[in-house]
Amino acid sequence: MQKLFNRILVPVDFSAKSKMAVEKACDLAKHYDCSIHLLHVVPISPFAAIAMTEGPMAIPFANIENKDEIEKEFKKLLYTIKLLNGDAVKVDHRILQGTWDEAIIDFAKHHDYDLVLVGQKESLLQKRKMIINPDKIAAKANIPVITVPSNKRLIKLYSIVIPITDFLPVRKLMYGVYIANGFDTTIKLLGIENEKSHDKVQHYLQKAARLIKDNSPIKVITQTIKSHNVAEAVNHFTRHQSTDLIIINPQTQTKMPGFFSSLFGNIIQKYSAPPILTVNPV
Repeated sequence: MQKLFNRILVPVDFSAKSKMAVEKACDLAKHYDCSIHLLHVVPISPFAAIAMTEGPMAIPFANIENKDEIEKEFKKLLYTIKLLNGDAVKVDHRILQGTWDEAIIDFAKHHDYDLVLVGQKESLLQKRKMIINPDKIAAKANIPVITVPSNKRLIKLYSIVIPITDFLPVRKLMYGVYIANGFDTTIKLLGIENEKSHDKVQHYLQKAARLIKDNSPIKVITQTIKSHNVAEAVNHFTRHQSTDLIIINPQTQTKMPGFFSSLFGNIIQKYSAPPILTVNPV
């Protein structure tokens, strides 16, 4: 099977949330034999962001105002990684200037990363140093983004949910099989249909199941629920079913329903209980 994870990019702001994300990235790196790369973004003013027409740029470390503080935080983080993992994990780090989303997108696209790993925000009242939209990154950089709550694991995932709509989600199936390989994992194909899409959803649901069964020994089950909103249906289903990972497409499958959801970018990755792997369909 083709190796899908080789280089993992982990944005860090040195908060507890991002440090937990680094720990989970180390677990993945050891399991999939890959390296991790830590990225810290120095924020700029909105006016400076508008002026940066060529995207985020690397800046000389000596020119950063709080360079001593950033250097100290990186040294502590790298020491902790070394203490916990020895030489089992190769770690690199980089500092960029700009906004978090654009810096991550630009850097990931130009350095051949296979996965971006982001720690999920833990509460509505939590102060946000690092504002990241995994939906936007997955769509614009065409790189899978995994959003993980601090209390969830990312290896030995025994229940993976993949929503199926009116097309065959080949990339989602590919990542699902890759992650499930080697464990007693069940892939749950969740057909999400309405009155108009019933025939197409059932067609692709059965086709997806056959594709997995014909190419792997992984256990597959199918289930159908009626809904006009994929994110809402998946969120409801996984709150009532044992789920270790959700694999979903950005934009069309992540937006929660309602006017305010559209206005404020309310996406399922912000508060889903299981980790979510957001994968561009093409």
